[in-house]
Amino acid sequence: MSTAGISASDLLEELVRIDSSNTAMGGPGEAALADRVAELLRAIGCTVELPAVANGGRNVVGRLDGRPGAPALLLEAHLDTVAQPRDDLTVGVAGRRLSGRGACDAKGSLAAMLAAMARLASVDDRPSVIFAGAVDEEVAMSGSLALIDQLPEVHGAVIGEPTSLVPVRVHNGLARFRIVARGRSAHTSRAHLGVNAVAAAARAVLAIEDRLVPRLRARAHPLVGPALATAAMIRGGVASNLVPDWCEILVDRRLAPGEAPSDAFAEIDALLDELRAAGDELERDAPSILLPAVETAADHPLVRTAEAASTAVVGRAVEAGGAPFGTDASNLSAVGGIPCVVLGPGSIDQAHTDDEWVSLDEVEQAVDVYVELARRSALHGPARRDGAGER
Repeated sequence: MSTAGISASDLLEELVRIDSSNTAMGGPGEAALADRVAELLRAIGCTVELPAVANGGRNVVGRLDGRPGAPALLLEAHLDTVAQPRDDLTVGVAGRRLSGRGACDAKGSLAAMLAAMARLASVDDRPSVIFAGAVDEEVAMSGSLALIDQLPEVHGAVIGEPTSLVPVRVHNGLARFRIVARGRSAHTSRAHLGVNAVAAAARAVLAIEDRLVPRLRARAHPLVGPALATAAMIRGGVASNLVPDWCEILVDRRLAPGEAPSDAFAEIDALLDELRAAGDELERDAPSILLPAVETAADHPLVRTAEAASTAVVGRAVEAGGAPFGTDASNLSAVGGIPCVVLGPGSIDQAHTDDEWVSLDEVEQAVDVYVELARRSALHGPARRDGAGER
């Protein structure tokens, strides 16, 4: 069955019923969804590949060739979702809302992009469009990193995420890392003979919360707000009658546009140095994930084209803005050198929730936006990838 024969709303319900929650979160992964997306793309008339990714998954890349010499636009959406809530989220439609895990983040964008590809395939004088379905966005973004070497040349990319059909041209980056506190074990009846690693870790958490976070708030970006630092997890100790000799803190650091990761780490290390000088034994590990912030210029042709396409469809003036969350654009733009905008149906407020849903009217509008954007972008020549794409 081809997407040409069904609506984006019907397609979305089918895709949401395919559980593609990330394997790192205990899910089955994206393989079944990747196979179905590949099948749909082939039915549209695309040339399809499923290249392997380092984490063991497979991306989906479908090429729809247009008129000779036409620059190619990339439509990209991730295939994975976060895990189901404790009580599985039932897939269903109530009124014009479709509920289910991934309905908003980001299968609404995925379904709309596939439907847009089908519509463009039926046009003789069409632009060249590449669709990419990326794995592992919700954990390590290994799929989008791999896409940099798997894609043909494109002049720009539209990243499908819930933005309420308002283009996002700038968003924060992300660094996640571990701080380890070490102490000395002792029985708690003679706790004065030990060194409490949990207490040292607690002092590090308070230093981040009380001293670093206020500094970051004072350096807020006008479109995405402040950079952030969150001690998200803490683990240590083995028994209530034993002074803990080890404790770890997992830190989530949101990097603001224009903020160098080296500067962010230097700021953390300066706090830890002060605590070390006071006697705490603390180590910071290298980041487990490091994704640069994204900022596409307000006057870039892709941004202007996305604004014009959204304005034409939703019937009101739309101006590209910013978002505090991260997307696959971190790899495609900051690493791969591909100009990006983030654009899709749904609100980030519904993503990852226990009642995740998306407006079907907005999903159908997204099809029109993507088609309009592809047609308008074909008027611009390909943009050269800059040095940021060299790896």
